[in-house]
Amino acid sequence: MSDPDLRDVFDIKKMLELAGTVGHGKAVGYAYEDHGDDWVAMRLDPHERLVGVEEKGILASGAIVSLLDACGGGAVWNRLGAFRPIATIDLRIDYLRPATLETPVIARCECYKLTKSVAFVRGNASLEGGEELANVAGTYIVKP
Repeated sequence: MSDPDLRDVFDIKKMLELAGTVGHGKAVGYAYEDHGDDWVAMRLDPHERLVGVEEKGILASGAIVSLLDACGGGAVWNRLGAFRPIATIDLRIDYLRPATLETPVIARCECYKLTKSVAFVRGNASLEGGEELANVAGTYIVKP
């Protein structure tokens, strides 16, 4: 038996693993961590190239924004159960504390509402071990 054609079978894990190996995902360095019915978790291992405040080893906020946006989009695709074109309409992030080079960051987002054309997402980014870094609320347009 041959492997199923990915055009016929949607696999969020394979999709997000691939996203972390090309383009922006590779540059930032995020990776698939876990998922459930309507949520996705992604991981960002800190790297020197992501530092925004050198003297304190603080990661640039853009790396966390990128991780949360990718995780939110992944949650939308996971809820849809298919790849469809999406785009971020709005992403609100409340920073609670900065991330540093010492500890990986885990983002977890859930798609809690899905209409015909808009998906609503909420989630957070935490240090591995549980200390919260940021909360996120986002909306994504879903194209047919």
